[in-house]
Amino acid sequence: MNRNLHTLHEGELDVQRRMGSPPEFEQVLPAYISPDMPEQHAAFYAGLPYMAVATLDSKGRPWTSLLVTQAIDAPQIGIRVTGANRLQIHSATHAADPFVRALHDKHSQQADGATYFAGVGVDFSNRRRNKVAGYVKQFDHATDGRLILELESDQHLGNCPKYITVRQLQPYTRRAEVAYDSFSGSLEPLPAACKALIEQASTIFLATKHVNENNPDSDMGLNHRGGSPGFVRSYDATEAGAPSEPLSTTTYLVIPDHSGNRFYQSLGNIQSDPLVGITFPNFDTGDMLYITGIAENLFGDDAEALMPRTHLVTRIKVTGAVLLRGGLNLQQIGEEQFSPYNPPVRYLASELAKMGKNTDVSLPVGKPVTATLANINAISKSISTFSFELSAPVPAPLPGGFGIFDFSDHFDGTYRHMDEANPQAVNDDYLRTWTLSSAPNGPSGNTMSRVDITVKRQSGGVVSSYLHTLATPGMQVRFSGTGAGFSCFSQADDGSLAVPQHMLWMAGGVGITPFMAMWDALQQWRAGLPNDHTPTDIVLVFSGHATDLDVLRKFRMREQQTHGINLRILAFQTDAAEHGTPDFEQPGVKLIHRRADESDISGISHLNERVGFLCGPPGYMRHMESLIGSVTSGQLEIHKESFEF
Repeated sequence: MNRNLHTLHEGELDVQRRMGSPPEFEQVLPAYISPDMPEQHAAFYAGLPYMAVATLDSKGRPWTSLLVTQAIDAPQIGIRVTGANRLQIHSATHAADPFVRALHDKHSQQADGATYFAGVGVDFSNRRRNKVAGYVKQFDHATDGRLILELESDQHLGNCPKYITVRQLQPYTRRAEVAYDSFSGSLEPLPAACKALIEQASTIFLATKHVNENNPDSDMGLNHRGGSPGFVRSYDATEAGAPSEPLSTTTYLVIPDHSGNRFYQSLGNIQSDPLVGITFPNFDTGDMLYITGIAENLFGDDAEALMPRTHLVTRIKVTGAVLLRGGLNLQQIGEEQFSPYNPPVRYLASELAKMGKNTDVSLPVGKPVTATLANINAISKSISTFSFELSAPVPAPLPGGFGIFDFSDHFDGTYRHMDEANPQAVNDDYLRTWTLSSAPNGPSGNTMSRVDITVKRQSGGVVSSYLHTLATPGMQVRFSGTGAGFSCFSQADDGSLAVPQHMLWMAGGVGITPFMAMWDALQQWRAGLPNDHTPTDIVLVFSGHATDLDVLRKFRMREQQTHGINLRILAFQTDAAEHGTPDFEQPGVKLIHRRADESDISGISHLNERVGFLCGPPGYMRHMESLIGSVTSGQLEIHKESFEF
């Protein structure tokens, strides 16, 4: 066997250049990849109860699986180190496992060339990870389902623990069933069951290749990819084939690049050879989704257009898939612990549009818009309103819309591979999207030159803490635009505005901010209407901690009765048991020291005539939706705003 001493190929170099990796990486990376298996790696593999392994089928398509190498009352199952660079893997597998089928497929087709393999061992109990690659020297798939692999390796690399979810797993015998099978290839959309498995995954395995049978440097790569559940997004697209062929619809996957070691081995392979394989395990149910497809890397504006706030994504056209129910003979014990390095889930532009978040913002042509901090108004110990003057007018969204602020000039953006003290900083772009909590030019204004944001200082919140502790009037940030989607106002083609006569506003914590803007705008709008115009009736249901209650002073009842606005506030202090009851009084506010329940909702007048508007943290929104659904049998129309951008 030729000793495969890794040298960077053009695909890796291309991605490194595009992403600004240091030039010396061309010499550094090969030094990290050992042709001989280190002793500690050998001991690590021998003790693993599971291992991800990938190979190619006769069409050159990568397929990867998570092989379980430990079983109850089956001592023959396991990983053995049989030589200096040799591993023997015994695993109980299912005949429909695409990794096994790929081995059979290539053998039955007597395909030319070496049978490549790549593997990655991950100890989920402690986030340890090592990679290995080489050749399948022999395999045997016994009639009892046991797979025996003889592997010879020539590439070994240790990897960092970032993005690995900690979980405790133990052997568990399951009865696998094929739920979906397009191993031979299909361009049809993935079924809903497959998409649901993708949506829950915080762990996937990505197989890539750089294979040219005339090139001695050919090899495969397999790596772990991790993030918060849902970090891999999917969408269906319809596209034309040959002129005589009908339109076809298929599923695409989108994987954002999380800050790593900047070697870009997997993405470099994709840059030179687009065929990939991915495995999505569900450690709760044992379900396994295996995918093969055609990948491409999108950089810069192309990435941003598909997935806002990203600079590099990998898009994969699914060309084959297999879903095995109960295909993983492991059982998870206890709760998962997600990596502190996981960045927030990034959504596709199409998904944000469906959420009502218009990301197609526009700014004046010319120099960038600057937002200068003009004033800070402390509402409570942890909540303040920050008022900014803009260097040029910007499009004004309907009240309840958002602004995008770029604080990157105020932070050190130097690359850091790891940062145990502040792991979120590794992927932070310091771009923040906040609801505008005022309507300075009135609800019908087309532009605005002053914006307010009301921000709560969050534990671990880098930018919110900066605003509350270091920001002073005169501070400048870049203002990247505005957007809309959540508002009690609707606008007709002629520009006229309208609001529902009866409304139910529901806010949790700083979810009150869009209602602050709506409140300002509503008063201005009503002031311009005749006195006999139909009154606007609002019930505001607010839930928050004792320190949040002061935001309600924004909604003081003064002259708005003459403007035809009737407002009643139900305020629920959710931390009364831990922190007692504050000395808070305000006319028109009923303060209740507990969470809202069905009796509170059912007691709201004209409930079935109201239009609901709901904003707050996910748990709060689920709670309120459940209450409303139970009381109204799901008949109340609810418009929702989340903190997802």
